[in-house]
Amino acid sequence: MPSGKKPVSCIPCAKRKVRCDKVQPCCHCKRRRQDTCVYPELSGTNHQLLRQHSERIERLELYIRSLGGNPKLADEAHSPSSSGRKTPQESTNINGPYPNEPTTPSWLLNDEPSPARRVHRPVPRTSELLAHGDGVACIETPMWYSWKGHDHSSSPLRPKTQTSNTHSPPTILNQRQTLDSNDSFTPLPPALHLNVLWPVFLKNVHPLVKIFFDWEVVPVIEKAQKYALALSLEEQALVNGIRFIATLTLSCEDCQDTLSRSKQELLLHCQRSLEHALKRAEYTETTDKRVLQAFMLYILAMRDRTRPAAIYPLMGIASRVAERMGLHHDGSMFGLSILRSEERRRIWWQLQFMELAIARLVGTLSLTIFANWDTRIPSNLEDGDFSPGLEVMPRERRGITSISPCLWRYSILQMRRESLGRNSFEGMAWMLSPHLSLVEKDAKIDDIEKMLAVRFLQHCELLNPLHVHIQIGIRQFILAARSNARQPTLVNAKISEVPPQTRDDLLKICSKSLEYFVMSQTTLSIAGFRWGNDIFFQVASFVYLVLEAHQRYNDHQVVDLWSLIGRVYDVHPDLMTAVNRPEVTFIARITVAAWQKYDIQMRQQRSGVHGAMSMEAPEWIRQLCYNFNLPLTDSPATTEEVAQSLCSDPAQLLSENFDLDMIDWSFWEAF
Repeated sequence: MPSGKKPVSCIPCAKRKVRCDKVQPCCHCKRRRQDTCVYPELSGTNHQLLRQHSERIERLELYIRSLGGNPKLADEAHSPSSSGRKTPQESTNINGPYPNEPTTPSWLLNDEPSPARRVHRPVPRTSELLAHGDGVACIETPMWYSWKGHDHSSSPLRPKTQTSNTHSPPTILNQRQTLDSNDSFTPLPPALHLNVLWPVFLKNVHPLVKIFFDWEVVPVIEKAQKYALALSLEEQALVNGIRFIATLTLSCEDCQDTLSRSKQELLLHCQRSLEHALKRAEYTETTDKRVLQAFMLYILAMRDRTRPAAIYPLMGIASRVAERMGLHHDGSMFGLSILRSEERRRIWWQLQFMELAIARLVGTLSLTIFANWDTRIPSNLEDGDFSPGLEVMPRERRGITSISPCLWRYSILQMRRESLGRNSFEGMAWMLSPHLSLVEKDAKIDDIEKMLAVRFLQHCELLNPLHVHIQIGIRQFILAARSNARQPTLVNAKISEVPPQTRDDLLKICSKSLEYFVMSQTTLSIAGFRWGNDIFFQVASFVYLVLEAHQRYNDHQVVDLWSLIGRVYDVHPDLMTAVNRPEVTFIARITVAAWQKYDIQMRQQRSGVHGAMSMEAPEWIRQLCYNFNLPLTDSPATTEEVAQSLCSDPAQLLSENFDLDMIDWSFWEAF
């Protein structure tokens, strides 16, 4: 190389933005056989300009990511392998309505953009196109919403591990089910296990999913038990739906003890029986409320049994069926009775909540809150307050009723629908908006918390299981809102550079949220509601907790952090066993990487001398490493030997250019 200032890195390392050891060939190029370790021939002056340009490019890439873009897509667009193939931007054009339009966001040029631009411009700041082979998926706010939408049905690189609840069986829409099934399948008799599962449904499911009046379904259950052949196709679908989701709420032990069947075996048979009944009842074309109710129970039961990408289209079918039945308009507009109008309200509002919850699983923002529907919110009344001949609407009860677990969720949707403008996309995403200060966001959250406290929390009793469930759910929601309001300000920021007070506040909020989640999964009195509690689990809060544990390895709080992380893994089996989900694999890798750093630090502190023997890893870390095929540090080697082995091949856990100090979820695609 010519004389002059030695370059910082070789050309491949500079392109990948990783630290180069300046040896030829360097350590990274040795491992990357496809790269050629070449250094630029530059003088000292030219090298200084190169460094300045590189720093400017890095700042611009960070800025692009903060707007929701992905700089890596530009490299793919100009790579030789992409010739003749349209890039995601070319095919979908998410960054603007016209290909030659300037890419500078309108909100930087004008504080008050026109309404026409307001429709288009907020999208690039919160959305991202992610490519998987030849396919492209649009994910709203990928930084801080769940990544579960980017799942794969199988992965040849992962060992076959029995998951906590299912092996992701195909849904009613998947043709593999027909191809894999055989003629030996026969639906379960409608009366089977109903004497046990109907009371279970009323206790564990009905309070969380109020889509019919219990007294109206009792005659159908009795008919199924006495003379099942008299059931109509619609009634068979509803009975099978009740049996399927009730079985889901039982523990494996209870299912074996009370039903003398393995839970997994019975669930699969119940699923197929319900699918058979739904097809016979023509669920995609129905206008019968019982078929729609059965289909809603099917979606809820399948939500965690199959992949989110497979369950999300089913919500579209349910919503279109409901619209065809006119449920998006209040029954009073059609002159329906009080009983039928209230029932329609319960079905429609449950559908809206399901739409928002399942959309979150696949990382998108549902626009149902802005849709043109006018169905009134259900009343705070018990099922027994209604009867077929009711002519005057009863006065709403004060305090907690059996529909309150549904109503507090609906109240949030109603509050937002009343306060937001019809054409304000920015208003819908105010929690992520850069135009609102944290004080303004907290004030909005305070208003929501006050409303929930007045209507629900102040009426809760400590020993009532349903009231305990409501309290935990509301607290989790408020903490998640405060966490989300703070998180976007940290996108693409180094954690170590964030003000300590801001980090401490966010860590406290995230920790408290996860403490409530652990409580929801471990409190025995609400064990029957566990099937619906995972919807409140905050993936971003948990990831932030792991990243903070990596940064605070020598802090006094780190022991408590690792204790909480371990408890979350214990009560959330999917984090330990869903090996085919990329986002779960990503979390497992950063968890093990953070633990390795903590392990080495603790052994050094404990002994105070070099050569300390390794500390024993907890069982959950061992199981995590086994399930995801990750290296385990628990060995008789000394600290120096373990540290050297871990540093020799960092790619065994994370991509070489992944920074555990950087809050940037765009790297998850590599795993």
